[in-house]
Amino acid sequence: MWVINILHWLDESRTGPAVPRLKGKVDKITEIITYVTSQVSEIPTDSLPRCWRRPGRKTCNGVLDIFLNPMTDEIFWHCNRCGDEGVISGWRGLIWDMTDIPVNGNIH
Repeated sequence: MWVINILHWLDESRTGPAVPRLKGKVDKITEIITYVTSQVSEIPTDSLPRCWRRPGRKTCNGVLDIFLNPMTDEIFWHCNRCGDEGVISGWRGLIWDMTDIPVNGNIH
């Protein structure tokens, strides 16, 4: 299980990876953050994020089950195909957090 405080993976501006080798992982984690916070804010999204793992060196392509625990502000994900899973913290207030985006003139 991945246990990620996204702040540890970001640069000082909190808008990109702290080091180049984290770019792919930061991109996937921020995709999860954007998706679940958009859902909470009732902002339409295209589709569920897909798994990025490569078990046995083959692309998984499973669909991620993602939910936000409102009591802890932790985002959980689980791949329905390969079983990869994780929890993300530290996302609140970042540019990928859609929970405070105005929808129809209302702020959530």
